[in-house]
Amino acid sequence: MKILPYRKIAASFNPWTPAYLEVAQQLIDYLATERFSVIHFGSTSFKVGGKGIIDLSILYPSGELDSAVTHVLNRGFQDQVSDKPFPPERPRKDGAVFVDGTMFYIHLHVIEHGSENHRKQLAYKTHMLANTEARVDYEASKKKILANGVTEQEAYGEQKSPHVKSVLQRIDDAY
Repeated sequence: MKILPYRKIAASFNPWTPAYLEVAQQLIDYLATERFSVIHFGSTSFKVGGKGIIDLSILYPSGELDSAVTHVLNRGFQDQVSDKPFPPERPRKDGAVFVDGTMFYIHLHVIEHGSENHRKQLAYKTHMLANTEARVDYEASKKKILANGVTEQEAYGEQKSPHVKSVLQRIDDAY
């Protein structure tokens, strides 16, 4: 698998397709090692349309952040393409792959296995897969952001953030 350079794309609404799961699995197989596991989370993992960027997390054992970053850079990922990148202690790396005539963009989060971030990603994905209404609401919120003319990728993400945080809060309150 060849990881291609990432570029920012305008936010748009792309219906969910099973290709996201297939490409994510290919990436997981490409990145996972005995030391590093990889999970697929975010909209493309729970069948919600949107920008179509595949969110993955590479999970590293405690104390192995630098090794994980080196691993993903050696696999072809680049530093995050952003005016406001994630902090170095919780980085994101970016890339793209061309599969069956389609370009797929990837956000690869580098997080510690068993961390709060890891737990939240799993809980959010589980909640969204189990709740059709939550998926419909999330798609509607994305479409509303776009209808308001927000297409710059980072601004779009900031507009989505309150919705995601409110769902995470409801999940936390349930436990």
